[in-house]
Amino acid sequence: MTRDYKQIMTDSFSRIEVLRTERPSAGTKFRLMGVAADIVEVLQVLREDLLERVQHEAVLDADAEVDFAAEAEKVLGLELAECEGQDEALGEQTHLVNEALGELHNTLEEIACQMERHHSDAEFVRLYENEKRRYIGSGTYGRARKTFDEWKDNQCYGSPGMEEIDDYRLEKVMLMFEKGVFRERVEHMQRAKRYPGELDFEQLTDNPKVSKTVYHHYAVLRKLADWRDGMLVVNPARAGQFFYASRHEDNAKSNRTNFLKYMHKVAMVQEEYRKLQDARTESDESSLLPDVLATGMALKYWKMLQQAGFADGHCQLLPTTTRKQAMYIADVFSDKLQMRSKWKPFQELWHINNLAQEKWEMQETGKSPARSDEIDAIFAE
Repeated sequence: MTRDYKQIMTDSFSRIEVLRTERPSAGTKFRLMGVAADIVEVLQVLREDLLERVQHEAVLDADAEVDFAAEAEKVLGLELAECEGQDEALGEQTHLVNEALGELHNTLEEIACQMERHHSDAEFVRLYENEKRRYIGSGTYGRARKTFDEWKDNQCYGSPGMEEIDDYRLEKVMLMFEKGVFRERVEHMQRAKRYPGELDFEQLTDNPKVSKTVYHHYAVLRKLADWRDGMLVVNPARAGQFFYASRHEDNAKSNRTNFLKYMHKVAMVQEEYRKLQDARTESDESSLLPDVLATGMALKYWKMLQQAGFADGHCQLLPTTTRKQAMYIADVFSDKLQMRSKWKPFQELWHINNLAQEKWEMQETGKSPARSDEIDAIFAE
């Protein structure tokens, strides 16, 4: 293709505007012929170079920045008036120009429809998910998982804490920046943008150059990832748009892989963070005693049960405490506190069921659980 169709369209539209206002002359016919020829050339390029591909490709790899719908609307207003009584040859050329404009409008509108279909959020999500599946099937994915497991085992004895998790996540984000994943995008950022309260960059303030790099790169990262409940979560539609827009950049393929690799590492460590949060929440919730078991007298018995090795500091049964012992404790405890509901508060607190069945079996066999005498002694006081 030797000529740019966008430039040809611009020139043709300008010439048509002139033809709409000038009085017919000897040269008008030839100018109309030239405009018609240019429009036919544009049509040929659009149909062969764009329309055919956009009909078959999932994401169009050309001219995504052109607003084809707007161009189609513009063409509608360019139709030339075919005046009665004008020169026959002039009228024929005017008709040919209008006919070419009509075909151009239809072609531009069809391209716009295809572009809208292919450049929807759903299509960009599909593009991102395809890249993600490719990455998950690669050796890079397995090595990233192995590196993370080694970090847990060697640095955290298998169980990372909150501070270690925050440090690891920041380290992986920094490595993403150093790998140049966002370099091309950063150049287009007008100013650094801070997102206070997300990741702790305060430790970097002693090095202004590093701080500026972090703030710029992080602003680009936040265009691709949402911040939800303390987690960086990739937005598939925006990530797909990023992959599409950067497809012709240097090292585009390795940058996509690095983005997926480091976000995978961030996701793994955040999952550990979530598990730790859930464990703490569960621990906090388990320590919430029902009112009937939180009286002054009840707390005295709880403390004695802890000292005797039946319960922990959150009033949960220790692993060494059996169901029969749990039943016996609940039975004696409820009698001591004169509780109206004997079993329910304990079953909800300890997440166990059918303590009454254990009591019935004890009565049938006449056999008390092990250490029942120690339990009796606790509640005898």
